[in-house]
Amino acid sequence: MTLAEERELEVVKEGLTYNEGDSHTNEPHWHARYPWLEDPASLPNNRNAVEATFFRTEKQLAKEPDWKTAYTEQVHDMLQREAAIKLSEEVINKWNGPVWYVSHLIAPNPHSVTTPVRLVWNSSQKFKGISMNDLLRKGPDVLNQIRAVLLRFREGAYAALGDIKKMYNSVWLEEREVHLHRFIWRDSEDEKVGDYAITRVNIGDKPAGCIAQLAMRETASLPSFIHLVEERQVLQNNSYVDDILVSHNDPDRLKQITENVERILKAGGFKLKPWVFSGQSGRKNCSNKQDEEKVKTMILPNQMRDEDNKALGLGYIVEEDKLHVMVSINFSKRKRKMRLGQDLQQDQIRSQTPNPLTRRELLSQVSGLYDPIGLVTPAKQKGAILVRKAFQEAKNMEANVLMEQCCT
Repeated sequence: MTLAEERELEVVKEGLTYNEGDSHTNEPHWHARYPWLEDPASLPNNRNAVEATFFRTEKQLAKEPDWKTAYTEQVHDMLQREAAIKLSEEVINKWNGPVWYVSHLIAPNPHSVTTPVRLVWNSSQKFKGISMNDLLRKGPDVLNQIRAVLLRFREGAYAALGDIKKMYNSVWLEEREVHLHRFIWRDSEDEKVGDYAITRVNIGDKPAGCIAQLAMRETASLPSFIHLVEERQVLQNNSYVDDILVSHNDPDRLKQITENVERILKAGGFKLKPWVFSGQSGRKNCSNKQDEEKVKTMILPNQMRDEDNKALGLGYIVEEDKLHVMVSINFSKRKRKMRLGQDLQQDQIRSQTPNPLTRRELLSQVSGLYDPIGLVTPAKQKGAILVRKAFQEAKNMEANVLMEQCCT
């Protein structure tokens, strides 16, 4: 890290406070005070602007009942988890500190089993030339190198995958930050618009990633876990965002490590989905009733199935303990940057490829390959080169035909 990044890290760390229980919850957790560049009191009250944005979003959702239902359920889920609260008139009138409202919008997430639709918070939306993110330090990049995590994941003969539930929402906000994360909501147009507030670290905020990662690592450094050397190393070095990847040559020791890692995370307010162990058939076999998934309000095209798993953005075949890049060919129309039709099977590609096939469509398929680790970059580049070469040859052939026609 540079000296400036080290200073920012210290500011973020100073803003974290560990609580074994308070008015928010009886369980241990972290509180976060954001690393402000300037006093947030300088932020203007942008409620009217955010209210106008909400009304536009509401009208759009009214045209799509399925989207509306899924969107509403996401808000209700936040309220149920106490990641958001409804503000009473008494609380609003009593508060004398700075106020800022955050607009929200919907984003489809077909590569997720549990959350096919996500709420996205726009903390960068400007009002009178300024946004909340403009006044915040980002903090240094504290993520582990993704390729290093992958290599360590393949060291042992037996592997386990952990996934932290709502990782960013695991860290609570202090009271001032709560009022700087107000938002507008109502379930239907017949109701009166209400004022709500986010109570946990918000994924749309500039320092959110650094805060969540640091809180997780600081939990592993608590004095009560000093003796768990290997487990602490897993959280320090073998995690990437909300993924925890660990392997070992002894399956019994691997089981013990995962149990201790879960115990450490629980002490910091972080909760894990059921572990996935290589050789089993995925999380769906877990018998814990508390972890059973809710009935989905909607199914997105190409959404992952319950038996599908991911690791570091790659597909993971649990039974065979194999990672694979998730490749798809899909020429259907888009809506909200999501393909409306199903991905083509291998035997459908020739028959359902558009004719004529434009350069834009071809390049869209090549660039749509999601490869966060960069393992298939050579093949991806080869595809782009072949597309360019094919269209250059077609252009030359067309020019030759025109020349022959002119000569005749």
